[in-house]
Parts: sequence; structure tokens; C-alpha cells
Amino acid sequence: MCNSIAGHRYQDKYAYVVPSSINNPEGQPYRVQYAAAVDYWKNILTASQKRVYNVRAGPVKGLSGYCLFIKEALTGKVAMFVDRGDPASVDFIYTDLITDGTWRELDLSVIVPTIARGVLIELDIESAHVDNEVIFRKYENTNDINHTGAVTKTNNKDQHKTCIVGIASNQKIEYKADDATWSVINIAVRGWWT
Repeated sequence: MCNSIAGHRYQDKYAYVVPSSINNPEGQPYRVQYAAAVDYWKNILTASQKRVYNVRAGPVKGLSGYCLFIKEALTGKVAMFVDRGDPASVDFIYTDLITDGTWRELDLSVIVPTIARGVLIELDIESAHVDNEVIFRKYENTNDINHTGAVTKTNNKDQHKTCIVGIASNQKIEYKADDATWSVINIAVRGWWT
């Protein structure tokens, strides 16, 4: 275990309670982040990069380079992309959104950790008319040029778009969906950057 000193007893200090479940929605982004950090250490960092972490961790009693890397990856000090995996469904559909052509908040706090600085969104839209759009921007940005999204190009035909959106530390982005009759607006977060 990281930050534990071999032979030192920690458990008697506090009463131990077995949690009913660790599979809660609030913890899921952090479990995904942890798994990505472990994968990054095992499969992406080179031997020389790992040596740098081992040297940096050397002066800290009981801390390995691996544990130092994981700690930094979980606190946002390592720039990395975290693939969310294979979600069973989309995160938001058109009935979850307000479609009035006004910028609205979209809270991603149960999807991404607080250390996320950008999100990769898969957007799927369909409308009975052309030129209807759904767009995104970083929370509290104000310049209209700084957005991404998708526009319907054909009546009653699915449009798919992958969007990269900056995310604020409050884990929110903003969206604007035209005041239109939508048959499909599906939003899925595919991953995030730290």
C-alpha cells in the first residue's frame, strides 16, 4: 500500500467499518482515474521515466516511485487522457436538457473527477429540420466563437460528432440547444484530460 511503512500497524488507531459497497456513482470517476493511472505506469511510461519517479521518491521514507506517480496522477499533477471505458448508456438525452437556444449548465460531477480539465464528448443529434444545433463551451466562457458542437445537415437523419470541451473545476460545462423539435440528443462523455 502506498505511503505505508512496512511493519507499522495502522489499523488499531481507528475503529474499522466495512462499507456496504464501494460501487457508488460519486466514486466511479475516481476508480476510473485510478485504473488509468495504473495502466499509464505499466504501459505508457518508459523505464527511464519510471526511474525519475523512483529517484524523486527515494528521499521519502516508505514511498516508491510507483506510489508517487499514482499520487500525482490522482491529484491532477500528471497530464493524461483517461478513457472512461464502455458505459452501458448515454449520459444525457434530450429530455434531460432545456432546448430554448440559451446557454445552460451541464453538471458532469458524477461522471468526471474534480481534476478533469477537458472532456471528450460524443454527441448524436437528429431533428426534423436542417440547421438545428447543439453546442458546448467551457463553463462561464462568454465569447461565442469559443464553442464546439453539431448542426443537423439533413432532415430526420442522425448526425454524430466528437467534441472536446474545457471543463471548470466545479465539473460543469455549458450547452446551448436550439428551440426545435428534437427526436434525438444523446450526450456521452467518453473520457477526460487531467
